[in-house]
Amino acid sequence: MALPKLNDMPKYSVTIPSLNEEVRVRPFVVKEEKVLLIAMESKDTKQVAHAIIDTISSCIQDDFDVKRLTSYDVEYLFTQIRGKSVGEKTKVGITCPDCETENDLEINLSDIKIVGEVPDSKLKLNDDITLEMKSPTYLQVAENEKIIGKNATSMDRLFGLIIASMDAVMTEDERTSFRDVPYEESVEFLESMNTAQFAKIREYMESQPSLKHDIEYDCGGCGKHQKLTLEGMNDFF
Repeated sequence: MALPKLNDMPKYSVTIPSLNEEVRVRPFVVKEEKVLLIAMESKDTKQVAHAIIDTISSCIQDDFDVKRLTSYDVEYLFTQIRGKSVGEKTKVGITCPDCETENDLEINLSDIKIVGEVPDSKLKLNDDITLEMKSPTYLQVAENEKIIGKNATSMDRLFGLIIASMDAVMTEDERTSFRDVPYEESVEFLESMNTAQFAKIREYMESQPSLKHDIEYDCGGCGKHQKLTLEGMNDFF
């Protein structure tokens, strides 16, 4: 005799920020939550990333390729799915900047939004050369050893993320895709820039949409009124 089905899975509509495309999702179940917990306990960045993307893939009920998702898509989708799975509210520990008291604050996940718009992808470096940027997918970042490698320096990670975000370099005569350029040549290209040119790239990177939420609270230790912005998935869980 077959065991009875425990739960009917409700479906919810969620809009993917980078694509403005609506998909139906279901809450995750214990099997998927178990995989997530094991991955997080491992503290292995790549394992955690794959557990998150696999959970999102399982929960999306439409025919959709999760390899298309950017990092901010994944952060938003995972936050929304988690809210439907284990409750809309979550507690985060916030350290007071004045007295260092740990404050437990409750946040409604349904209030968290993606803030910002994708900036102009074409950066004019000089009169002859234009750099075309892109938003790399979540997996392109999560699987890039230049970015997540244990021995990578902060500069390695910065260059790795920038190079993953560079799509092509264009002159009046040709367009060269960075997919056809060895990584070392891409590094040399970045290192040859002057400060103003590199600043344009930094500004593009820092202007990407992101998961943000402003909160205010009165510290339980010193009583001071504090304001801060939570940003990125790690700040919410």
